[in-house]
Amino acid sequence: MEEENSRRSRAASGARIEESTTPTQHPRAIGHDDVISPTRRVSADEGHEGVGARRGSSTAPRRSGSGVPSLAPRTSLTGRTQGRFTLAGPEETPQMRLSHEPFVQPGYGHLNPAYDQAANAKPVWSLAKPLPRVVRSGMVPTKEELLEKRANAQLPAEHSQKMGLNVNPNDLEQGKIGKTLNPRKMAAQVEDARLQRESNFMNKVLNGDSDALRQGFRPSRRSSLRLRRPSAWDFPAEHLSTVEENGSPIADGESGRIGRDYDSDEPLRPVPENLEPALDDTPETKVEFPGLDDEACPEDLHPLVQGLVDDEVHNNHTTWSVIRTHHREALAEALAVYVQLTIGFCADLSVTVANAGNPNTTAWAWGLATMIGIYISGGVSGAHLNPAITVMLWFYRGFPKHKMPEYFTAQFIAAFCAALTAYGLYYHSIQYYVSSNLDTGIIASFVTSQREFWIGPMTAFFTEFLGTTFLAVTILALGDDQNAPPGAGMNSLIIGLVISCLSMTFAYQTGAAFNPSRDFGPRLALLVLGYPNDLFLNPYWFYGPWVGAVSGAFMGGFLYDFFIFTGGESPVNYPLERTQRAMKKSGMKWKRRLSLPRDPKNTVAA
Repeated sequence: MEEENSRRSRAASGARIEESTTPTQHPRAIGHDDVISPTRRVSADEGHEGVGARRGSSTAPRRSGSGVPSLAPRTSLTGRTQGRFTLAGPEETPQMRLSHEPFVQPGYGHLNPAYDQAANAKPVWSLAKPLPRVVRSGMVPTKEELLEKRANAQLPAEHSQKMGLNVNPNDLEQGKIGKTLNPRKMAAQVEDARLQRESNFMNKVLNGDSDALRQGFRPSRRSSLRLRRPSAWDFPAEHLSTVEENGSPIADGESGRIGRDYDSDEPLRPVPENLEPALDDTPETKVEFPGLDDEACPEDLHPLVQGLVDDEVHNNHTTWSVIRTHHREALAEALAVYVQLTIGFCADLSVTVANAGNPNTTAWAWGLATMIGIYISGGVSGAHLNPAITVMLWFYRGFPKHKMPEYFTAQFIAAFCAALTAYGLYYHSIQYYVSSNLDTGIIASFVTSQREFWIGPMTAFFTEFLGTTFLAVTILALGDDQNAPPGAGMNSLIIGLVISCLSMTFAYQTGAAFNPSRDFGPRLALLVLGYPNDLFLNPYWFYGPWVGAVSGAFMGGFLYDFFIFTGGESPVNYPLERTQRAMKKSGMKWKRRLSLPRDPKNTVAA
């Protein structure tokens, strides 16, 4: 009897443990921002309390000191990675994020309001975190286009219907386009999807539905801005038939759902006919844009979308803080470049003047110096550290072009100052070294060139080109939030390791500049220090760090976006109509700046 009771007790205990450890909801169903650790079960009370709940609670018993093995379920690789087998590791949990939160004393936010603002109050094209998703100018229709569309309203999926396709506009808007060997049929469906998305988006903008649009600027890639068209399956409540038994509906348990007793022999009532016409037979109503006829409405509606981004809050405690606010990004970029290049130049000099150093030491130093630079200004300026990367982010990710001159100035001035600092710090060592050696090694510590006489211009060019291409591909991959972005601030470390790897791979032939400012600034500094002007006689200084690096960055951006990236802000994913629209808007801006007369067609339409 005692053995039977013991077996029953163990069986009941095992059932309770199995019940308590059964997941009630898949982590993906909770949401991107609410993913919990798959190794422990969150109770209902803890789920309602949010991240502030007590951590130590767990239904699984821990290993005790008596030697009894723990009954907690063993986690699998699938559980730890949440079903995603990726080398980037599982996503960051709320508990991990909480462990990195600092202590904030009450009242600090009142005296420093900038601390309480959202982390993504404005877009930052940063190498330290995923790149922002922005609505570029070519993605937003002009006022003239919207007026023309309203005058010539089209049916949903009109282009697809002309090709003889029977498609659902809701599926097209979601990008559900089937495989076909006819590219014209695919192009028709793509065109219908684009027009429908743009019309719904601008309808919300001009109707002032800013709350719904702001959801698209939150740090979640699952937000949707589309207005879903009514589907044939969306029956109104009054048209739905009610299945009754003995004259009364049946409630399904405690959920309150209307159900049916399947043991009953009463037949189901037929669904009333002509509830709603099919999508193909539904006449399309013209889209109404209330604010479109207002003369104050600009021809380019893109600024209306930019206004949806929250304004940044600043502390501004002193006069200098006001100046810093207006030039904070350029100042941060200059500081990061100065620290990075000073460390790199000093590392090159230390290996050169030692005359017995390991060349790989400089590769590691450049990688770690890049990591330090990204940590310094990654959250403010983005820590591009490289004009080629800045231009690439402008072309492929919508970095504001009006910021580019300030970034370039900061990067080149910082490189110039870094070379002077490193030279001054190693001045006596340099003088001792050149007393018994040629100054070629000192020059090579600052600038890049063909390291050996057998390296021709074509080899030098493609060395810089290919190295910068790989660097750009990696940067865009780390910044793609739909790929496998590393968490916990690991972008900086990874890019530093990438620089070290590329330096070990390509530095033997040219010195691996991959950066126009890293080579041009020190050349000017050496001229100021009295070195001969033959630094610019070799054309490598132009076709290597300038043409090779910039063209390599563009090629890297093209390769990543062509093979992997799906965002609409990339020109690779731009349809021809959007490219033409962007060029037209650019021409309109220059006409306004130069006070040139506008096109009479645009004037009449406006």
